[in-house]
Amino acid sequence: MRSKAAKWTGTAMIVAVVLMAGSILFPHFFGWRTDTVLSGSMSPTLRLGDLVITEPVAADAIKVGDIITYRSPIDGSFAVHRVVEIQSQSELAFRTKGDANDYPDPYIVTSQNVVGVVKFSVPLLGYLVQFIKTPLGFALVLGIPGGVIISMEMKNIWAMLSEDERQKR
Repeated sequence: MRSKAAKWTGTAMIVAVVLMAGSILFPHFFGWRTDTVLSGSMSPTLRLGDLVITEPVAADAIKVGDIITYRSPIDGSFAVHRVVEIQSQSELAFRTKGDANDYPDPYIVTSQNVVGVVKFSVPLLGYLVQFIKTPLGFALVLGIPGGVIISMEMKNIWAMLSEDERQKR
């Protein structure tokens, strides 16, 4: 009974790790981007700790009301805000605003700074992604399932060796 529970636990852990890795890495195969929401400026639409998945799109495909990921012209960090106005001078530019903010952002986002449109989000998964990016998180994500697999296999080997000894007697 204990062996069956350990086997199910090990399998569940492996499946969980594969699903997490897949949800984080899969979008990158298509050029999409995953980011963690690090502020409450888009609340309640996007909450602190949500994982957002952004699809790269041409600037002319962006509409007022779309939520975009872009490089901030102030410090170059990635930001996720809603488009509230589109300006077209020599190139397309966007006025953005966080849903929770009273006023639009104090800058214009040029099309060259736009990464893409947010297609969906996964609540709270961003916290896990941020943790996995730390040395401890990375070690745990690899170490715990690895330790479970190794201990299960060592138990199987031990059982086989014990059975061989019994058969020799």
